[in-house]
Amino acid sequence: MRSAALTWIDPGASATLIWHGATAARPGEGRLYSLSGPAFEQPPASPYFLLASVEDDAFAARLYRGQVTLPDLRTFLGGCRIARGALVEEMQYVMAVEEAPVLPLLDGWREAAAPTVPYLDDINAFMPASSPIYVTADAHAAAQRAHEQFATAWVCDECGEAEDAGTFFWTAHRRDAVRVCFLIHNDAGVWTCRLHPFEFAKETA
Repeated sequence: MRSAALTWIDPGASATLIWHGATAARPGEGRLYSLSGPAFEQPPASPYFLLASVEDDAFAARLYRGQVTLPDLRTFLGGCRIARGALVEEMQYVMAVEEAPVLPLLDGWREAAAPTVPYLDDINAFMPASSPIYVTADAHAAAQRAHEQFATAWVCDECGEAEDAGTFFWTAHRRDAVRVCFLIHNDAGVWTCRLHPFEFAKETA
């Protein structure tokens, strides 16, 4: 099945990144991934997981330092899988009942419909749903200028460190809009990853 034609996930979905170790197949159930991080007190709200090998966890430190370019991101995502499933066995494993390589999915969705969301200058944020996605004025302007890029969008002023709280996004121009192809929101090591969540205008109204 072509990744762009998957029926169990749609553009705009949010996935929780899981660093995993060993894997094992369970016939008739799916594939089991051992959880290497982060630790959870309760299951994530989304049934989707971005599965990354713990061997690639140096990517996180480079991301927090602002050292990840778009080719670096694509290389990292090239080794990841998107899965539908759940945390099981006292949240020590992810049971994936559906899964696919994530990068072909992202590339296949580049022309898919996405909502257009205004940038709110007064709070330096987008408001695609009930909670804001903070993006600094500089990051917003840079995304309007660059044809395609991956960049740090915001770091919490109170925390001061991206490893505590920060947002990173992959943006690409698409006709008269800027498409957010992939967005990572880090909250103390827990990454919520959004796949093609929205677009915004190339020029501020």
